[in-house]
Amino acid sequence: MALSSPQSTSQVPETEKDFDLLKCSKIENGKKEADVDLPTGYRFDPSEDEIVVYYLFNKILDRELPITDVIKEISVYDHDPDELPNGDFKHGCDCNEAFYFTYTEQIYSSEGKITRRTTKSGYWDLDGEEEEVKYGNGDITVGFEKVMVFHKGTAPNGIETDFIMHEFRLNPLIVPTHVLNDSIRAKIERYVVCRIIHEGISNYQPTFKLPPGWTARPVDEGEPN
Repeated sequence: MALSSPQSTSQVPETEKDFDLLKCSKIENGKKEADVDLPTGYRFDPSEDEIVVYYLFNKILDRELPITDVIKEISVYDHDPDELPNGDFKHGCDCNEAFYFTYTEQIYSSEGKITRRTTKSGYWDLDGEEEEVKYGNGDITVGFEKVMVFHKGTAPNGIETDFIMHEFRLNPLIVPTHVLNDSIRAKIERYVVCRIIHEGISNYQPTFKLPPGWTARPVDEGEPN
């Protein structure tokens, strides 16, 4: 899976040159997941740009995260997805998503520099083209997203499974130059966030609780809601 070469600075749109990533991603006081006081029924389900701006970028710069322990750090590509802890798949609308920070391993082949996405028993196969991640509803590209499906066996004849991964990387062109050093540049190139979805399960349980004395009843057919 070849990596595209980064855009040159001269090609960066003026809007991206003026974009203050440090300011918009700043978190004053991060919390642990257990300390987040939310109404019943809420769960961790970040948008694509929130994953990149508030988690990946801040992690790369060793800054405060909104929730400090919700995204674990693990070598994702050293494990088959069914080896990952079942308890991690508790996020997203269906409570069947797990989030991880991880490094990618880049190797050289006859096709040039590629990213290794094979595991002990299979491989992650790219599903479609890499997409830009926009900030909010605007035009600023803060990162890039790849979608992959896990296959058991050896490429290209593996058997498709119900594990899907969204891999997010940071757009290096929006990182302020004054924070860059060799270590940060290396992280920007190799450090990603993975959202892994286990489509074969759903841990969702209705969480709305009626007040004491109330009960729910089915709506009769033809009866207005």
